[in-house]
Amino acid sequence: MKTLRLLPILFLLIASFACNQKNPVQKQVTDHLAQYRDTLVGNFNGSQIDTLFCEPLDSVSEPSYRGFHYLWRVFAKNGSVDDIEIDNTIGIHFVKEGDLDGDGADEWGYVTEWETSNWMMYKVYTYKNKQAALLYKPMPIYIPHLDPADNDFVTTSKDSLASKSSTQGLVKVKFSDVRNDGEDFLIIDTIVPILTR
Repeated sequence: MKTLRLLPILFLLIASFACNQKNPVQKQVTDHLAQYRDTLVGNFNGSQIDTLFCEPLDSVSEPSYRGFHYLWRVFAKNGSVDDIEIDNTIGIHFVKEGDLDGDGADEWGYVTEWETSNWMMYKVYTYKNKQAALLYKPMPIYIPHLDPADNDFVTTSKDSLASKSSTQGLVKVKFSDVRNDGEDFLIIDTIVPILTR
């Protein structure tokens, strides 16, 4: 009699085991950097399409960081260009610039971020022999000039801070400046020389 009562339980256990063998539980893989990572696809070395990744190197679990990252790495998926590290920023607004200097390779830039300031720098990089080099001297940007939440104040976007010039060796850039004894915060268009190494 006891055996007959145990038969349904035994049957359920066997059925459950067989079901789990057909559909094993997938392990959930979590990537704690995914929410911070950014990518750009382009021809950065002049000969092949590759993906640039930008991700933090320091740990989000470090209590003194308060959830911020201060050290970042930019690297190519296929290794077509060398890695670089960027420090002194809690975030990066990654921007594909296209070919600004006319050498057949794409440039990229980033706007820095800081927790206590609206004045940041915009830097644009190019690659020479796989190594990153600044395309021109970094320019100051007043973050509200880029902030779509403040529609009355926005004068540009991070995607339009640099553009190709019709004159070889120069690039058009926008930067923020204060004029009229601090009354005017302006975005200025200018042309700057391309740095050479």
